[in-house]
Amino acid sequence: MNEQVCKICGTKEAKYNCPRCNMMYCSVQCYKAQQHVECSEGFYRENVVQELALRKADAKAAQSSKTMLEILQRVEQMDSMQDEESSSTEAASDVEDADQQLDSDDEAQEVELANRLKGINLDNAAEVWDRLTDGEKEEFQRFLENGDIAKMLPDPNIWWAKEYRVDLVQAAEEPSEQEQKMFEDCPKISTNIAKLSDILQDAPSPTVRHNIANVLAAYSFVYRYFLGDIHEDALETVDCMLGICVNLKKSGIFDSELMAVTSVVSECCNEQLPTDNETLGVLKTDVQTLFMGPKGCGEKYRRLFLLSALSDIRTLLSNAKRALKNADKKVEESHKLKTNQIKTDGTDLKHVNAPLLRSCVKKMEFYLAYARSSYF
Repeated sequence: MNEQVCKICGTKEAKYNCPRCNMMYCSVQCYKAQQHVECSEGFYRENVVQELALRKADAKAAQSSKTMLEILQRVEQMDSMQDEESSSTEAASDVEDADQQLDSDDEAQEVELANRLKGINLDNAAEVWDRLTDGEKEEFQRFLENGDIAKMLPDPNIWWAKEYRVDLVQAAEEPSEQEQKMFEDCPKISTNIAKLSDILQDAPSPTVRHNIANVLAAYSFVYRYFLGDIHEDALETVDCMLGICVNLKKSGIFDSELMAVTSVVSECCNEQLPTDNETLGVLKTDVQTLFMGPKGCGEKYRRLFLLSALSDIRTLLSNAKRALKNADKKVEESHKLKTNQIKTDGTDLKHVNAPLLRSCVKKMEFYLAYARSSYF
């Protein structure tokens, strides 16, 4: 029974487990308590670092700096608006004057913020974090906790959400411009997909489709979470994906598509990844779209999205396996890291290991064979 009691307040039932120290706690208040501050502050700082690190590509450096400045300005504005609302005792006739004063304050805050960030590299998360005020840090942490940070980031380029149109009757044998555009947008399909009959003698279980739904939902989440840049750091992406995909991580089996997708949202909460009340609906829609394929393109391309997504996941896993092998070699040479914990670019990888990656690659080969078979 003691294991179910919050280890911080010692009174309420523990509902959560800290991923850093494994301490059981009951609420956000206890998580942020003084005796747990080392873990909580480190978590928030790493989340900010991770959000900022997504903008480090050279080709997008200018837009990255502008976006970061806009986010910080919105932090200032929202914090100011909340303070104004909580302390306001003015009559209704004074609302207009108060709004004008607020706009003036916002402009002054934006200028002050720009001056503080002047001359520093906005892609350097540590530098930016050190220049923020305590109020800005608290507001940023609040955005991370309630998932609002995702609403402030640019929309990723979701390849399966685009509209595609292919003429059902075509005179030429060569792919049309419409088809070529669709092929360019979708991840390349693996060319060496095995026949399902070579892997499995009997008919596959109905749960295979549900298990694939679990993998697709996890793929959808990490694709959106990393703003489409999932191949920039395959190890980090795969580590995140394994953390929320029970089928890949623990060979979990699901009895329905809904259970498979809901599991991903639940694991996101356990991993303290940002979610909101729309996350489940978005992932359900994404999974259904990936299963159905592009609308208006006929039976010929019904499997296109599914095969593209599974091939993309397989490529991610293969790249992560190679990256892990290279990281292991560096560890052996430097002897600076523990053998059971790999670090890449300052990020701790909690779920990735070589045997699991090999198993996941094999599983994706089976799923690709299933997707191309008559059983799908």
